[in-house]
Amino acid sequence: MQASVNLAGGRVSSLAVRDEPAPQASRLATMFRSPRPLPIGGVILLVCLGTALLIALLWSAILAQSRFDRDGAIEAAIRENRNRVIAYEQYVTRTFDAANFAALHIATHSAAPLTHHGAGPALISDPVAANPLFAAVEIADARGDVRWSTVRGARPRNVAAEPGVRAIRAGARDRLMVSPPALSPTLGEPVLALTRAIEGADGSLVGTVSVEMPIARLTDFSQGATLRPLDLISVIGLDGITLARRSGGRISFGEDLRGKLVMAQQAKDPNGTYLGPSAIDGIVRYFSHRRLRDYPIFVTVGIGERDVLKTVTDRAWSYRIAGAALTAAFLLIAAFAIAGLARRERAARALAETNRRLREAQRLGRIGDWEYDLEAGRLIWSDQLCAMYGRDPADDVLSREDFLSYLDPTSRERFLSAVDAAVRSGQPQQCEIVALVGEGHAASRRLVLAPEPSADGAVRKVIGTDQDISDEKVSEQLREEVAHLSRIEAMNIMAVTIAHELAQPLTAAANYLSGAKIYARRSAPGDMDMVGEALVQVDRQIGLTREIMRRARDMLVKRPCAAKSAFLPEIVDDAVALVKIASESPDFEIVQEIAGERLHVAADKVQIQQVLMNLLRNACEAASAADQPRVVVRAETVRDGSIMVSVEDNGPGVTSELADIFSPFATSKSRGMGLGLSISRAIIQSFRGRIWISKSREGGAAICFTLPPALEAAA
Repeated sequence: MQASVNLAGGRVSSLAVRDEPAPQASRLATMFRSPRPLPIGGVILLVCLGTALLIALLWSAILAQSRFDRDGAIEAAIRENRNRVIAYEQYVTRTFDAANFAALHIATHSAAPLTHHGAGPALISDPVAANPLFAAVEIADARGDVRWSTVRGARPRNVAAEPGVRAIRAGARDRLMVSPPALSPTLGEPVLALTRAIEGADGSLVGTVSVEMPIARLTDFSQGATLRPLDLISVIGLDGITLARRSGGRISFGEDLRGKLVMAQQAKDPNGTYLGPSAIDGIVRYFSHRRLRDYPIFVTVGIGERDVLKTVTDRAWSYRIAGAALTAAFLLIAAFAIAGLARRERAARALAETNRRLREAQRLGRIGDWEYDLEAGRLIWSDQLCAMYGRDPADDVLSREDFLSYLDPTSRERFLSAVDAAVRSGQPQQCEIVALVGEGHAASRRLVLAPEPSADGAVRKVIGTDQDISDEKVSEQLREEVAHLSRIEAMNIMAVTIAHELAQPLTAAANYLSGAKIYARRSAPGDMDMVGEALVQVDRQIGLTREIMRRARDMLVKRPCAAKSAFLPEIVDDAVALVKIASESPDFEIVQEIAGERLHVAADKVQIQQVLMNLLRNACEAASAADQPRVVVRAETVRDGSIMVSVEDNGPGVTSELADIFSPFATSKSRGMGLGLSISRAIIQSFRGRIWISKSREGGAAICFTLPPALEAAA
């Protein structure tokens, strides 16, 4: 099983989980596969459609929720209205029943007192008439003159013209007559007169009893309750005249509602509910009305539509604001997604081109990658690595023993040691091995290993690269051979001069010995001192010959290249001495300017000496045409801590014909091979230094190179 994830259109595979060996490339090789082109237009279309669908669903949900909230609020308002109108109906009915009972009671017990002929109405002392619900109770005779009253000191008056009395005289004697509200002359406030007939024993009309009730008694139903600004209760007669009406905190009466919506709805359904504008103020309300069973009256309760829907409307606006914000967020996310898809498409194309170049570079550089599962003891090779070992790419899973069979015993130890070091240290390691590939062909390989810790910190896998460096090894050997031959060539050139130089100290030593023998035989006074002085000079000349031979021997010895510690002033001394010996002009001026005493470099003494000799010979040849030839060797520590050496001359400098004097076979000498500076650059770079050419302070050319310091050796 191979887990994978898309990255910028490319397929980046991970070999962390593998159920069974199967033909596949390893992680790095799979990483370089070209990504499959994405249908970017289709993906963008899907994003747009998905965004539109989300927005449509969002607003559908908002509208549905708003409708649900509205319907719920309306249903609750209607239910509340119905409950209130039933309660109000019972309240008004009880109020009228109380008035009717009082009228009946007084009418039954008040026939005799009607003969009272005082200056004004007599005071009624009946406890029923004293009910605080009533403003006044009056008893009138057949002519309509008020004879009795519950109002103390009431003035005489005639009620024959009142609607209730007229209705009774017209024959309505069996029920309580309700007159339209009017301003009471006795009380000075609007009252509702409830009138009933008083009949004699023979059934004749002997008078009337009127119970006056303040209209406020009919609206006290909502007293103490919390009223909304548009709440309304009213008591309306079937003739269309309002008996009492309360809207908010305002009480009114006497409005003529004939022909209005409320009367039409009452005629249609005595106990109904409807939505409509009020006939008085035009405010749209939810109305519920109920007709009183025993009286020509109905009550109505109204709740303002704005009050009912205010909370719902506020909530709907919050829904819309949230929906608008979410819509903007969806559109912004879609825009970012589309922009990201476009960027990913561009990145995918760029990655495809990069992967193509990387695969080509991997092929040209003959480098493959692998993964080593420590617990399973198996390796997974990339296709390139399989090809490098002559193995079928389909057979890319090897056991550890299979891989070790490709290596010689020494290489096996190196590989296992590198793996162990990587696991223990958690740091990348490197080693060089010799692998047997093909038909027993030995190939040099450079392995780079990197541990891959798991989530718990334990290292269970090691990944790495395998590079074929056979050609590099061959080139290195050839370079060493060429360098060695170059040193031998230099010694051949110096051979005659060295022989001449050796002859001088040896001849001088022989002369000193001859003189010492003469002084020893003669044994004259003071001769023994002369013998001692002659022997000292002999020893000095012999020491000079030893130094000449040591320097020549160091140049001829072939030793492996190793990054050791060398003392730079000593290297410069030897190189200058050897160049002077081999120079055709022994008096040639070579000046040493060494800044500092602790100039130890991390390099091989003989190879750096070879570089300096090559640069000094070139400088001497370049300066030979000057009137006063001069070569200066400088050494100093530069800002980054490395040590810089420069060889400067006062010659004509480097001509523009040489584009790169460090390239192989680049030379201006008629007998030169052009390998000296190329070999010098390879040596300097092998010790992690660099070499370049600049203008000399002496007027000619300056070849400079740097070397890393050997701090521990210097200490």
